[in-house]
Amino acid sequence: MEKTIEIPNEFRPLFDDGWREAAVYGGRFSLKSHSVARFLLICARLEKTRVACFREFQNSIAESSHQLLSDLIKTYELNDFVVTDKAIVNRINGSDFLFKGLWHNEQSIKSIEGIDVAWVEEAQTVSGSSIDVLTPTVRKPGSKIIYTYNRLLEEDPVHKRLVIEGRPNTLVINVNYDIAVRHNMMPEVVRLEIEDDKEKRPALYKSKWLGEPGSSELRIYNGWSILDELPEDAKLVRRGLDFGFTNDPAAIVDVFRWNGGYILDEVLYQKGVHNNTLAEIIKGLDPTVTIGDSSEPKSIDEIRMHGVSILPAIKGPGSVKKGIDNMQSQQIRITKRSTNLLKEYRGYLWLTDREGKTLNDPQDWDNHALDAARYAISSMNPNELERKAYKFVPDEAIFSSIGL
Repeated sequence: MEKTIEIPNEFRPLFDDGWREAAVYGGRFSLKSHSVARFLLICARLEKTRVACFREFQNSIAESSHQLLSDLIKTYELNDFVVTDKAIVNRINGSDFLFKGLWHNEQSIKSIEGIDVAWVEEAQTVSGSSIDVLTPTVRKPGSKIIYTYNRLLEEDPVHKRLVIEGRPNTLVINVNYDIAVRHNMMPEVVRLEIEDDKEKRPALYKSKWLGEPGSSELRIYNGWSILDELPEDAKLVRRGLDFGFTNDPAAIVDVFRWNGGYILDEVLYQKGVHNNTLAEIIKGLDPTVTIGDSSEPKSIDEIRMHGVSILPAIKGPGSVKKGIDNMQSQQIRITKRSTNLLKEYRGYLWLTDREGKTLNDPQDWDNHALDAARYAISSMNPNELERKAYKFVPDEAIFSSIGL
C-alpha cells in the first residue's frame, strides 16, 4: 500500500492556480522546506514537470536540496523516481529535478530551458542581481518560482521584492514553529530547545525561531570583497578549524596574506566528519599551522597524534569580542568558492536585548567558518595572553611551542 504524502494545510495554497511567485518564509522548524519539497514531488508525479532547485551559493550537489528530496523519496517509497548523484528523474513521465547555484552563474542559468517550477532555497541570501537573472529565465507559460527563507535583514532583496513592495500574482505564506506543534510534528528535543531559548535568550529566540530580521546596523562584518580566484602570489599563513559533528558542521578555512590584507578560502564545511578524517584532510593540504577550537582539547590532541601541526585557539574573558575587533581592523577578501563562509558573513549579527538595544555579544549560530577564520587571524595578531601561551615569534608567526 502506497504511503500518503502529508503536507500541513497551511501550505495548501501552493496547489492553487493563479500565482506566479511565492514567498514562503518564517523561523526555523516551520516545515517550509519539507512541505515545498513534498509539494514538488507530488507535482512531478502527477504530470511531466521540470523542477529547477536553486541556491545562491552552491559549489556541489551536497549543498543543494538534493538530499532532502532523496530522503523524502525513500521515506514515502516513491519507486517511480530514479535518484542519481546529480539529478532526480521520474522514470514513468520524465519529470526531472536539476540543481544549480545562482551566484556568478548567469550564463548557465540562462541556458536552462523549459522550467515549470523553480525552487530557491535559503532565499534570504539571494542577491537582487540573481533574482533579475532568474525571473526572466523561468518564462514558460504557467511557470512558477517558489522562494523559501528565514529572514536575515529588513532589506533582504527577495522579501523586499515579494512582500514589502509586492508583485502581481504573488502568494505569501508566513509560518513559524507553531505549525509543527499544531500538526504533532515537533520533536520533543526541539521543543525543549525552543522553550529554553525563549526564556534565556530572547534575541536568539526572535531571530531563530520567529524569523524576525535584524537591521543592517547589526551586521558585524562589512566591506569584505569577493575574489573570483585565489591569486597565485597569495601566501598561505594559517589555517583555522572549528569542530562540529551531528548538529553543526566542522569548518576549515585557509588564510592567505595578500596585497596588505588577508584572503579567506573555505576548505571544508560538513557535518559528520570524524577527527581522523579531519586530520587526513588537513595533511593533504599545503602545510601551515592549524588553530583549532580550544573548547575541544581532546579533538585537538587526536588530530595532533595524526601528525598535524595544530594548536588550540586561546580563549578567555572577552576573547570573542577581541577577535572580532581584530577581524574588523583587517582588509579581508573571500574567494567566490567559499559559499558557506559568504552566507555566514552576510548574516552574522550582534544580539539585541528585550528592548531592542544592541548588545556587545554576537550571535552564536551560523558562525562556524567565521569562527575558524577568527581563530586563525587572531593567532597572527596576538595579544599579550596569546604571546605567552604560544611563545610567539613575531617575524613569520612561527610557534616554537610545537617545534616548527
